[in-house]
Order: sequence, then C-alpha cells, then structure tokens
Amino acid sequence: MSDNQTTAYRVLARKYRPDSFETLIGQDALVRTLSNALELGRLAHAFVLTGVRGIGKTSTARILARGLNCEGADGTGGPTLNPCGVCQHCRDIADSRHIDVLEMDAASNTGVDDVREIIDGANYRPVSARFKIYIIDEVHMLSRNAFNALLKTLEEPPDNVKFIFATTEIRKVPVTILSRCQRFDLRRVPNELMTTHLARIAKAEGISAEDGALIQISRASEGSVRDALSLLDQAAAMGADKIDEASIITMLGQAETSQVIAILEACFAGQTAEAVNLFLSADAGGAEAETMLADMLDLLHQASLIAAGASPGDLPEDQLSQLRAIADMGIAKLGRAWQMMLHGHRELKDAPSPKAAAQMVLIRLAHLAPMPTPADIIKTLQEDKAPASPAVPETSSPAPSSPAPSSPAPSSPVPSSPESSSSEVPPAPPPETALQTTNNEQAVTAAPPAPSADMPAKSDAPSFASLRDIADYFDAQNEKILNARIKRHLRVVSFGQHKLEVVVVGDNAEDLPQQLAKSLSTATGAPWLVSVCETGGGKTLAEEDLEIQNKEKSAAADLPLVASVLEAFEGAEITAIKQNDDEDDAPQASENIELAREISN
Repeated sequence: MSDNQTTAYRVLARKYRPDSFETLIGQDALVRTLSNALELGRLAHAFVLTGVRGIGKTSTARILARGLNCEGADGTGGPTLNPCGVCQHCRDIADSRHIDVLEMDAASNTGVDDVREIIDGANYRPVSARFKIYIIDEVHMLSRNAFNALLKTLEEPPDNVKFIFATTEIRKVPVTILSRCQRFDLRRVPNELMTTHLARIAKAEGISAEDGALIQISRASEGSVRDALSLLDQAAAMGADKIDEASIITMLGQAETSQVIAILEACFAGQTAEAVNLFLSADAGGAEAETMLADMLDLLHQASLIAAGASPGDLPEDQLSQLRAIADMGIAKLGRAWQMMLHGHRELKDAPSPKAAAQMVLIRLAHLAPMPTPADIIKTLQEDKAPASPAVPETSSPAPSSPAPSSPAPSSPVPSSPESSSSEVPPAPPPETALQTTNNEQAVTAAPPAPSADMPAKSDAPSFASLRDIADYFDAQNEKILNARIKRHLRVVSFGQHKLEVVVVGDNAEDLPQQLAKSLSTATGAPWLVSVCETGGGKTLAEEDLEIQNKEKSAAADLPLVASVLEAFEGAEITAIKQNDDEDDAPQASENIELAREISN
C-alpha cells in the first residue's frame, strides 16, 4: 500500500469541520450577535464560548479569528463573518501556522509561566495581521494563579489584541474572568437538524443510509456534531457504505423500538414473565440494560405527551399507534411508571449486575402498573358510599317539632344538660375532613367516624371543659406524643361545646389542629371544630406547668430546712419537688444537715 493511500483518508469529523459561519449549524443566536457587533463596530476584546463537546466551540473560535483578520481576495477587505478563504491570512489560520493567531491548550499548559508568555506577547503589535488573537481551549483547566495573572491584561488589553476562550466547564471559570468577556452558550443541535446534516454528508460521501438509521445516530449523539459524524464514520465502515437501522441499533447496543414498546405493554398488562423474557431476548441481541431503560423512559415521555394532548414529535405511524395505546393508561399511571423507571435507572449504576437490576425494575413495574391509582381508589370509595348519603341529614338534623329520641344518635354531641336545646348542637359536617380559611383563622372540621363496635357508647363519651382536660385524657389513653404536642404548641383563644379556637406556636405543628379534631371526634362520637387563629390566646400548658414549678421551687427555697441545705452545699439547686407527708422524718433530716455541714467545714 502506497503512502498516499495510507494518509489520504480523513475522518468525517475533520473533513466536514465548518470553516465559515454559513456551514456552522444550530448556532443562529451566536451568528446573529456577532454579525450585529461587526456592523455596529461593537466587537468585544474577549469572548468565552461554552457548551457540551463537539458542538463547534473551537471551530467558532477559528472562524472568528479568520473573519477578524480577513483582507479579502483583493486585499482591501475588512473584518467580516464570511472570510474569503483565499487571502494569505485565511489560508495560514486554516493551516494553524499564522504567527499572530496563537492557539493554546490549557489542559497541558496550566501554569503561571504559560500565561506569562501570553501577557508578554500581548504588549507587541501584530506582525502582519490586523489583530493578534489568542485562542485558549479548555480554559477552565488553568490554575487559580494563572487566572489571577491574566486578569489585568484581560481587563485592559491593547486595541489590537483579542482573546477567545473555549470551555465545557463554564462553572469552573472564575467570575472575575467571565465578567471581562462576552459569553456565548452554544446549543445542542436538534435531532431534526442533525439528521438533515448527516443525510447531506452521507450523500456527498456516496453512503447509502436509511432515514431511520440517521435518526438513531442523531439521538445517540445527544446534540454533538462531532459524535454524530464519528458514529456515521463507524457505521459506514461496518456496513461497507450501506447503513440500515438494524445495524445501527446493533452497533449502539440498543434494542429495536418495537421490542422496547412490547416490554412496556407487557409491564402495563401485568405480564411479568413476558416482560422479562422480552428483555432477555433483547439482551441476547446485544442491547445494553442501561440503554433499554433509557429508551423506555423516552417512550414513557412521548406517551405522556400524547396523553396530555401535546405533540410527541415526528414518529413513524406504527410506533405512534402503539404509543397511543400506552397513553390510554392515563397520565397518573404513566407518571407513576416514569418515577419508578427513573429511580431504577439510577440503581443500575450502584448494582453489581446492571442486567439483574434492570430485571428487578421490570418486575416492580409489572407488579405495580396494573394497580389503580390513589385517585381511582378514592373515586371507587365515594361511589360505594353514595347510596347511604341521603340518610345522613335525617339523623343529624331532626325537625324542631319532633320528640327527643329514646336513644342517642351517632352524630349527636356529648350528653348535654337539660337546659341545652337542640339548636346548640352544631350541624353535621361533610363526610370528609375540610379545611376552611377566613380572614384571620383556619377552621379544621373532622367528621365523626362511622359507628363500630370499638367506639364507646354515648353514655361513656368523655366531656371536656378545658384544654388540660383534653391533654390529660389523651395522656390516660397512652397517646403520649399527642399529649406532649397539645401542651407545647397550642394556646387557647376560646373553648366551647365541640368548638376550640387556638393559636399554634412552634415548628412542625401545622397538622396538629386537624389531628386534634379527628382524635376528639373519634373519642366523643361527635364532630369537633378546631379553628386556628393568628393572634391571641394565653399561655401553653407547658408554659403554665413551668411557671407552677418555678413558683414551687421558689417557695421551697424559702423553707428554713431547704435554705440550710442550699447554704451548706455550694452550687446546690432544687431540681424537683416531692411532697413528704411523714413529719417524723423532719428531726432526722435536720440532724443529717448539721452533720453534712460539719463534714464540709
């Protein structure tokens, strides 16, 4: 094989590297900004180009350098976004041998000494070009001292010096550098535009490529033109300039879209064995577990768009009909499946076997997907309760002229005095807990539970006259947490029959009024109304108990016997008070105190 044959071929990513802004795809905002800046004479002295790999950052820097120094074919041209490509400056910059356009890789030149060469060279005028241009690629790799050394020159460079920085990690570049530059965020190339670009290159290279294959390459490139051209180069070599979709799927380690849709359909139908078998079949064909889950997530997203009435994009008709069938599951089930798949996709990175982890994800999805959503369960329960609802008004709101019933109704309050009338009983609330907001308070109403064998009889229902009675009741019922929360977080504004107005204090107590209303309704068999006010109220029960304890300790400290103990022992304090009814122990206690005083002396 001759030397010409071994060196003639250039990979597509280099051969079709853009040499003008007309051939740079997907960066319309950048081209428009630079074009206006040139026309208005507002061209900055420093630029920073950022974005993911392979979208044209370095190519843009070189094109801009050529445009700034282009003199035109006749040698009379000025700065332009459309360099001629034939003048001496354009040719030298394209060949990376122009003496006034210096390109530095910051990944291998990270120190202060490397930057000092740029600083020293910036003080000299260009040798032949209009501007001396410094292109620093991967600028985020510079050290902190190197950035600091560059600050002064970057802020006030000579008029004939331009800086162009390129980076994939813009967050690692100090803000002191960014504030001195014009920033351009290069965008990922959309799949449709990428597919068109690949088709044009394939035609120019004489490569026969199916549309589906180019679409698969575009999706796999994730918006990177260099990645897309590298994949196209690899596919052309694998297929001898004939590319079909099946070969691309095999090359990328993907499963066919029809296989992934079939796995989803089996999961939503609850066919666990079928879903796992389809996964194993795709795995045997070379598909990667992580790629298959990513494809399933993409299909769930497209099905959710269909269910929401949005456009899922340009899809083949057969795939669109299958996705419509999945979309009929409803947004709730699709969203639940998305969350489960997304969590499972993260698990693959930590699992010892990605294949086993993917199978577990499918098993969980097939087990859960056919189940009804919480909204479906609530709707079913409401429909089951609907026939019994007409009887509620008859028992909860008797006519005034009716005689009192011989036995108490389930929705009546605690036993009232003979002087109380039926008008004092609050009307029965709706069957579900409701939250109502007024100008300065929130009312939380809990309906009484349905009668059951565990509910106390009406004659045994407790009655409460104060918040302390309520707290003591729940303490006796071994509801220690609720008792402590009542004492610590509630201040009483008013207390009435089955009605309580409180101010909630402290953190993590927003749900306490609703919990208290439900607990009181369950305990008494009657609805309770707990209203939350913003201001007012007295002390909490915990504050009252603390005040009582302090008074008792103060009174105890005034007792002669206790005062003698506090005086005899330095640093002694009263921590608790216990009543002692045995007066015969007092003389012995005095003798012990005297003995302790003598020992301490």
